[in-house]
Amino acid sequence: MATLSEEQPKKEPGQSSDSDQTSHPQATATGQSHPQPQPTTNYPNTMGYPPVMGYPYPQAPQGYASSYIGYPPNEYSSYAYSQTPTQSNVRRNSTFVRLVLLIMTIVALFTVLSTVVLWFILRPEVPAFRVDALSVSNFNTTNFDQTANWEANVTVENPNQKLKVYFNQIKSYVDYKDEYLAHSFVNPLSLEIKEHEVMNVKLSANNVVEHVVDQRLVDDMARDRSRGSLIFRMRLMVSSTFQRGSWWKKNRTLKVRCERLKVEFAGGAGAGTLSVGKSWPCLTFV
Repeated sequence: MATLSEEQPKKEPGQSSDSDQTSHPQATATGQSHPQPQPTTNYPNTMGYPPVMGYPYPQAPQGYASSYIGYPPNEYSSYAYSQTPTQSNVRRNSTFVRLVLLIMTIVALFTVLSTVVLWFILRPEVPAFRVDALSVSNFNTTNFDQTANWEANVTVENPNQKLKVYFNQIKSYVDYKDEYLAHSFVNPLSLEIKEHEVMNVKLSANNVVEHVVDQRLVDDMARDRSRGSLIFRMRLMVSSTFQRGSWWKKNRTLKVRCERLKVEFAGGAGAGTLSVGKSWPCLTFV
């Protein structure tokens, strides 16, 4: 017969039986092991309250207007701080603009003043032109054609007392009733102070080669030619330079008009001349 000790199963080392676990009470605070902490059960029920972030801002007391409702904090201070550099830039730009305008005004006044002073010192005068002689040869208006040769002596005078005048380019024209018949170039020249010189101006017209003249104008010239005279106009376009030494010079374009040059034809000849012994002054425009 087996004994009681033999019927009970053997325990592994370190294991305890259920009876041991139930029979031995847990150690107290004074024992060697600490008791397990009990869970806290007194938290408020969060399901019954709205989230904290959903609460509105506290309202101002009754009777006082709240200046901060609808605006983020420190709005006024940040706005004022951001405007300070802008106002400084505006002042700086305004000062720069005034400085530029002042410099431009000073330069303009200096230029005007120096021009006026030089004008009174140098006193530039426009050269004078006059026609001393004009002849027409080989004049023909028959067979719906017009040909002629003009040759003129034009005297040009420099009236300036302190300036030398250079005529760099001279272009001449001859007109009849405000329509030009021919043009040519004259050799450049220069005039010293109070000097004058005679320019020889030659022009030639060929209705076929150079310039086509309207037939109505050809008929008018033929009619006036049959009456013994024709009235021409000579024009000069002069590119000139007024100069004083090497420190002052001024370029000008002169427009010269010699009006009502009456050429008389003798009989039926194809040649005519300006009245001998008489000079025809010209108008000069700058």
